[in-house]
Amino acid sequence: MTKNFLALCCFMGSFLYASAQKSAKDNYHDFTVYRTTKGNEADIKKIKTLLDQKDQLTVKQVANAEYHLGRMYEEIGKPDEALLHYTESIKGEPNYSVLHRAMGFLYLNKTKPFVKQMNEASAAKNVIANAKAFEDYKAMVQKALPHLEKYQACEPDDDTLLMINNLHKSIKEQKLLSNLPERLKVLAQNCVSLLEDE
Repeated sequence: MTKNFLALCCFMGSFLYASAQKSAKDNYHDFTVYRTTKGNEADIKKIKTLLDQKDQLTVKQVANAEYHLGRMYEEIGKPDEALLHYTESIKGEPNYSVLHRAMGFLYLNKTKPFVKQMNEASAAKNVIANAKAFEDYKAMVQKALPHLEKYQACEPDDDTLLMINNLHKSIKEQKLLSNLPERLKVLAQNCVSLLEDE
């Protein structure tokens, strides 16, 4: 069994070394084949190797690679790493609706500890702790909302719209809520539903 493990390690090392020696064009071609696979450490390493050559890729290719790297990190339960790569991807394609949905929900998921803290502070009648937790909650909701709104503008959905309305109410942003229909119209003017390679 040890021999098999060592052989596998040598094979993986050789593969990664060979990938590093390939041209960016060849590595990107390989990426187009495996990019839709479920997140796994081997493919994450391959995309990182590809991104080491990002100066030889187009802006759209980098955006595509960063998106899929983020998606894979999200699938293996590493949301912070996913957000880092989604943030890089959005620089290359700021109107990709799927990316906005992913980022919006990742930021929204980060509000859960603050909701728990607010509930605990309320139960303990701790006004200061409650106010602090609310500010942290509000800051995270304010990160989520622009992404959720862009997604809603591009792919209208009653459930997402209700969520956006409830989030604005939860952070006491009535003015932003009243401007939502106009904002969605503007955001709907530039929507991308598929990342291109070139």
